[in-house]
Amino acid sequence: MTRLACAALSVLVAVLATGCSAAQTRSTAQPTSACRQPPEAVLPRTAGTLTEADSGVFCLPVGSRLAVFLTPPPADTTSAGRWSTVLSSSPPVLADAGTGVLTAPVGVTPGIFQGASAGRARLTSGTLDGGTWQVTVVVS
Repeated sequence: MTRLACAALSVLVAVLATGCSAAQTRSTAQPTSACRQPPEAVLPRTAGTLTEADSGVFCLPVGSRLAVFLTPPPADTTSAGRWSTVLSSSPPVLADAGTGVLTAPVGVTPGIFQGASAGRARLTSGTLDGGTWQVTVVVS
C-alpha cells in the first residue's frame, strides 16, 4: 500500500470513528472547458482529493468541499521537506473549512476547503527546502 493510501486510510478511519457518515458527495455540475474534476474523494462529504502530485485547474461547485493531503518525499526525514499550511489566495471564493477532528498522519499536511462563491482561487504550499505546490480551483 502506498504512503498516500495509508495516510488517506488513516484519516478516513479517524473521521468514521467520530460517527461521520461514509456517504460521499459527488458533484453533478458539468465542468467548464477551463477546468477538470478533482481526483476521487477519500473523505466523506468531499467532492475530491488533491495531493502534491496534482497540478493544473480543477472545478468545484459552490458549497462543495475539497480535501488536500500533501506528503513529503519518503526519503525526507527532516522537517525541511514537510509542506507548510495550504493557503487559499481568495478565501471569499475558496474558504478554509478547517480540519475539525481530522488528525493527519505524521508529516502529512491536510487542508479542507469549501467553495464559498463563484470565482477562481489558487491553493498553495511550500517546503523549507524550496518545494512549491499550487493548483487553481474554479468555483461555480
